Amino acid sequence: PSCPFCHFAAGKNPELAKTSARFLTVADGGTYTAPVEEMRKLAANGQASFVWIYSPGHGNGELGTKALYCANEKGKFWEVQDLLMTAKGYDLLNTTIKNDKTKSGDLATFLKTAVDPTFLKECLDSGKYDARLAKDTQIASSLGSQGTPGFFVNDKNFAGAYSYTDMKSV
Repeated sequence: PSCPFCHFAAGKNPELAKTSARFLTVADGGTYTAPVEEMRKLAANGQASFVWIYSPGHGNGELGTKALYCANEKGKFWEVQDLLMTAKGYDLLNTTIKNDKTKSGDLATFLKTAVDPTFLKECLDSGKYDARLAKDTQIASSLGSQGTPGFFVNDKNFAGAYSYTDMKSV
């Protein structure tokens, strides 16, 4: 959630997307269709599965990913993802939090509209997902993923922030 290309793929950060014509969304006059939202729709309709696997990417996404895993316990993965993938979420993770565990309260406060901040802070502070991130990194590597974001549609690897239009036929 700290990676700019993951933000392009999520389609929730138009401020960042406007910095590159390649990632300017259709809604903002460009040609890019963010794949995460389209895949989310397919998953919600039972036509696909969506799996989040952490990869270090740009280095400041650990605490944000742990927040996603904690939120998932409460059925709030997408609500937290939607907040983290905004310009404010991007700035918070990359400028303020920077994987500093002592700032778990700041992250929990930011995400309070999606998940109970007391629960989230306790979950983040517990360290219960520390080993999961290491395991995710190994899984990503074993799948041939070498960067963020990475998408697998059927057996085809789309390494990077592809537009959904490039993936749709697969």
